[in-house]
Amino acid sequence: MQNREELRMNILSLWQSLLRSPWVSNLVVPAVVFLVFLLLSGLVSDLVSRLAARASEKTGGPWGRWFGGGFRRPMRALMVGIGAYAALRCVPALSGGWPVLDRCFRSFLVVVLAWGLYRMASPEALARSAFLAEKIRSKGSGPLLPAISGAARFVVLALAVLIIAQEWNYSISGLLAGLGIGGLAFALAAKDMLANLFGGIVILLDKPFTLGDWVRTGEVEGTVEAINFRSVKIRTVDRALVSVPNSAVVNGPVANFSRAGGRRLELAVSADPGTPVPRLKSAVEEIRLFLEQDPEIEEGTASAALEGIGDAGPRLRVSCFAKTADRMEFLQAREKVCYAVLDALNRSRSGPPLPRGPGGD
Repeated sequence: MQNREELRMNILSLWQSLLRSPWVSNLVVPAVVFLVFLLLSGLVSDLVSRLAARASEKTGGPWGRWFGGGFRRPMRALMVGIGAYAALRCVPALSGGWPVLDRCFRSFLVVVLAWGLYRMASPEALARSAFLAEKIRSKGSGPLLPAISGAARFVVLALAVLIIAQEWNYSISGLLAGLGIGGLAFALAAKDMLANLFGGIVILLDKPFTLGDWVRTGEVEGTVEAINFRSVKIRTVDRALVSVPNSAVVNGPVANFSRAGGRRLELAVSADPGTPVPRLKSAVEEIRLFLEQDPEIEEGTASAALEGIGDAGPRLRVSCFAKTADRMEFLQAREKVCYAVLDALNRSRSGPPLPRGPGGD
């Protein structure tokens, strides 16, 4: 029994001597602490991501996948960093440098947070957020997502740099003043570029037109093929690709024929000067009747009347609304109306002789 007690005391004494040994306290214990956090980093990261995904499923939103995709890798780095910090704090020989170590650790926390937010601000990650998926991911709004991503990432990086600089006692007031003066100079030098940039944002948010719409802005008319932050590219009827600056589009009128549901069709023609009045009235009535019966013309919009008399003869004004907003279909409808008007006028000139009135020769 006495031998067992002596053995236990010897083992305890040996263990205490090992713990008091400098190489154990300065190397073995910190290494064990770091390895524990290193092994737990992946497990903790996956656990937090799964908990966030489950919580988002209960609320009916995709924010859990958005958060998990952005912070999965930063959380692993955070666990490794905490392990390194805890391991270094266990080294008695480094006690004199603990204030600097604390600053380094706080700066590391800012870097990890900025890294996660930076990843969450990527275009792919933003597309998984519920709000942006509904408000931005729509036809014609593709360029807006990278712009929001770039602006958000810039803000995250700028704030991280400023916080870390302040942590290390660097004065940021001079830096902020310099940035303000530089920003003013840049704004004055790039006035047109900024006008087009904000014009592009207005177009993408307000959506006066989308890709494929048939529009007219200023003197340019055609189909919208591209929308970016500098200009709107329109393919005209002669197949020329015209780039219209966004500032000109925003500051000028824009006619979107694709959203009109139809387009006004108007003709001004002159009849033969020698056409008798009864035949001219008959031709006008024939044109009006054709427009009212044409299925491609909106009901109640047909009009045909004598507008005036000029040197070329009586002037007729024909107007109506075609039901289509498609350019080719509109041109076909216009062509059919033109042929009908010509037929009516030709018959008014070549019709049978009119009966003579009383006292006629």
